[in-house]
Order: sequence, then C-alpha cells, then structure tokens
Amino acid sequence: MIELSDRLEQFVLEIPKVELHLHMEGAIPLETLFGFIQRREDNKLIKNLEDLKKRLVYSNFAQFIKVWLWKNSFITEYEDFEELAYQVLQSLSQQNVKYVEAFYSPRDFTFRNKKLSACGITESLIKGKKKAFDDFGIRSELIVDVVRDYGPRMGMDLIKELSGYLGRGLIGIGLGGSEKLFPAGLFTKVYQEARERGFRLTAHAGEAAGAKSIWAALNELGAERIGHGLKAYEDPQLINYLQERQTPLEMCVVSNIKTQVCKTFKEHPIKNYFKEGLMVTINSDDPAMFDTSITNEYLVLIQKFGFSLEEIRKVNFNSIEASFMTDEERDTMKVTFNKEWERLTS
Repeated sequence: MIELSDRLEQFVLEIPKVELHLHMEGAIPLETLFGFIQRREDNKLIKNLEDLKKRLVYSNFAQFIKVWLWKNSFITEYEDFEELAYQVLQSLSQQNVKYVEAFYSPRDFTFRNKKLSACGITESLIKGKKKAFDDFGIRSELIVDVVRDYGPRMGMDLIKELSGYLGRGLIGIGLGGSEKLFPAGLFTKVYQEARERGFRLTAHAGEAAGAKSIWAALNELGAERIGHGLKAYEDPQLINYLQERQTPLEMCVVSNIKTQVCKTFKEHPIKNYFKEGLMVTINSDDPAMFDTSITNEYLVLIQKFGFSLEEIRKVNFNSIEASFMTDEERDTMKVTFNKEWERLTS
C-alpha cells in the first residue's frame, strides 16, 4: 500500500485519466447548478450552496432518481446545455482527464419541456464540448442515455432521431434509469437498431438489480461494456465470463455507497474483481451529486482498498483499453499516459 502523504493527493490529481462513466447532468459544478436555480424565481428553498448540498443526500436509489429529476428541472434552455458541457469538461481538465465518454439523457428534458428537442440538446452539448476542447484540450464523446423509464418505443425514436450525429460528437448508446422496473430485455430491438446504425453499446446493469440484469445486458442487448456491474459476484459463472471475455466494468465506488446500493466500502467488490482479473475501470458517475471526483475515486482505491501504485496504473490503463476510441487513438493515448506516468514517478 502507498504511504499516505501530502504528495499522494497531488500525484493522483496529476496522473492522466480517462473517464468512461460520467453523466453530464450529474457532473455540473455546484456553482453552475446554483446559478441555474437562481434564475428560477419560483424557487425559495435553495438560498445558497449549503442549501443545495443538503438537498443532495439520498437514503436509497429511488430517492436519488427523484432528486435527479428535481435538479434537471432547472436546466431549461439550450444555452444551459452548452454551458454545463463546457463547465463539466473544464472541471475534468483540471484533474488531467484527457478523454471522457459522457452520458446525457435528452428525454429527461424533452418529455417535460416541449421547447426542447433531442437534436437541439445534442447540438448544444457538442458546441460546449468543442469550446472546451479549444480552451483546455480535453477530448470528449457523447453517449445518449436511453432512460429505461420512458420505454422502448421512445428509445427507438431517440436512436433514429440522433443517428445523424454519429461521428460528429456522438459515439454510443447507454441504458440508465430504473433497472428493477424496466429490464434490459425490453430494449433488445432498440439496441439491435443502434448496433446496425453504428452506435457503440454500453448499459447500466447490476447496480440496483442483480447478476441476472448483467446477463441480460450482455446476452439480450449485446452490450460491449457494463455500467457499474456491482452485483456480478452473485453468480460465479458470470465472474468467469467477465474475466474470460475481458468485458469492461465501468465501476463507480462512491456513487454505489451514496445511493446505498452498496452499504459500506468494506462490502464493495472492486478489489476482489480486480484481483480476479476482471477489466475494472474507475469513474465518478455523478460527481456533483455525490460530492466526489475522478481524482477522489482513485484516492478511494488507495485509501479504502489498498490499491498499490502499480495496480492504480493498471486500472488507469484499463480505461484507455475499454474506451470506444479507435485502435490508433488508443495507442496514441497510451504513449501519452506512459510519458506522464514516467515523469510523475521518476
């Protein structure tokens, strides 16, 4: 185990990073979100950042979803999406994140706000991320989250509507929302259509539901990566399968504790999965809502789970390997990572 020191935090902040499981709307810096809230004259409950932080506490996953939707109600204009993309990516660039694949959930907004369209939201996010690339050099791709709760028909419409953005800032499809209420099998045709159109495929599974949900994401959806995969341990055969296939797990430790899908750090399986040879990646999920960051997630691996420097490096490189970058882009990123690791550890 690394000796904890003042230098450790700085070291972890400075290592190059790739993030694969981040929700744009859950990563808005609190100052930006507070600004959005202040614009709404009908809101009297959130007078300062402390009030906002008190609102972002959850006793279970269902309550987290309620707070998620409440927070979204303050994001009402296309300019908001452009600004939040820019602010999120600026925050990540300050932690030396080189590349991020970020989820966004347009139906959460278009369902309630008829002024907004999925295409308009996508274009606004693309503008924000282009500006962030110009200013900070951080690369990013978008993954559209076909939220389970809106059903497969709406998911299919979304895929057809947004196909034109593939290769222009959009790279894949994800499946978030209420995992227990809407099983993956409902979305088999949506994923089949997405695959045929060229979308890369990931799906949240094994977060609020168990190992069967992960099997369904793999077998019925053909997911290339699993979002979370927390409860794979329920089925030893699944652990073997994930190890043999090297199916990437987009793990988010602090998120799992904050939503109480895992009660304590001690119970979290991430170290066991890593030791068993699963392709573990570390991510921050909804950092603003969980008072975390990608830097903090790496510190948690060290401080709570005893990951060594070499193990941190392996998890770090797993994120490059598991990304939806091209082979050439991955190779270039590995060269960059190696140079920066060597400089930081010499």
